[in-house]
Amino acid sequence: MELEIKLFASLRKFNQELERIEVDDGITILELFNKAGIPPSEVAIVLVNGRHATLDQPLHDGETVAAFPPIAGG
Repeated sequence: MELEIKLFASLRKFNQELERIEVDDGITILELFNKAGIPPSEVAIVLVNGRHATLDQPLHDGETVAAFPPIAGG
C-alpha cells in the first residue's frame, strides 16, 4: 500500500525527500516512522487524514500522515 507523509519543521531533516512510501498493509505509525528513519521521540503531534492519531494506530492505503515536532515560542 502507498501512504503520503508530510514532515514539518525540524522533522524534515530526517528525510527531506520523502513524500510517498510503499509499506505493508496494516503498518502502525510507529513502524512507519522507524522504516522512514524518523525518531518517534522527535515527534509531538501525529495526524492521519487531518485527525489526531497515536503511534499504535494501524494505517490503510492512501492515507496521509502528518508529523510535527514539539513547538516552542514566546
